[in-house]
Amino acid sequence: MNTSSSDRMIFFTDIDETLLNTDKSLSPENMDALDRFLAMDNIICVSTGRALDGAANALRKLGLYGRKNLLISSYNGGHVFDTYEEKTLLLRTIPLDLIYRAFDLANEFGIHIQSYSKHDVISQTDNHHLRKYLSIQKLGVQFIDDVRTADLQPAPKLLCLDYDDPLHVIEFRKLFEEKMAGQLDCFNSNPNLLEIVPCGVNKGSSLQFLAEYYGIDIRNTISAGDAENDLSMIRAAGIGCAMQNADPMLKAEADYVTEHDNNHAGVAEILERFCFIPSRTTL
Repeated sequence: MNTSSSDRMIFFTDIDETLLNTDKSLSPENMDALDRFLAMDNIICVSTGRALDGAANALRKLGLYGRKNLLISSYNGGHVFDTYEEKTLLLRTIPLDLIYRAFDLANEFGIHIQSYSKHDVISQTDNHHLRKYLSIQKLGVQFIDDVRTADLQPAPKLLCLDYDDPLHVIEFRKLFEEKMAGQLDCFNSNPNLLEIVPCGVNKGSSLQFLAEYYGIDIRNTISAGDAENDLSMIRAAGIGCAMQNADPMLKAEADYVTEHDNNHAGVAEILERFCFIPSRTTL
């Protein structure tokens, strides 16, 4: 069954602690809801801070990659990709001079920082923080001696991380915001990870881009997330939903907070409530 163009919807969902269970599995209830949503000619955009390859690897494992109307918004909105057509719809990157400055600040402060190529993480150092990240994201790595002499390309994001001490990340964020205000934006995807992106790039900006790209009224957009980097798409969507397990700050801004958490099919709850009834519930 196909919906009319005026009824077509886009559902934007974070991956970790939102769409997936904590063990990284996809519940049968959530998969069934996604299947039904796509069968109505709606669009699903998996919106994540992960690199494009990392997100694509996860979706292949789940059996979602390559389905019609299944998109990825990776790097917190920096790279929007159609998995069915296998084409880029939007790409926004950090220029090299700002990459150099960010690396300088992180190195002086003493926190791990990394950039990205098309398929790999780019790092000056090898440490247990990097290795843990690579094992989770299933990405390769290229080691370089110096960002200024390496053959770097502008990247959609940079990432600073410390899996041992989230306070270290908080302290660096304060410094970064002071030194790079108006040049780069930053926010946490979890307490251990600081995402660094071009100014104005976030999950909310990619939501707005895709609504315009497909000619879908912003009122027909729904988003779901759990962390600070989801805040912009919670605010931008026609219906912004926070998971029961979400950060309290996100819940305070959401139009709807799920009764069930990510481990109990909270995404299916959202789609059932707002999409699968003859006359959609309004808030």
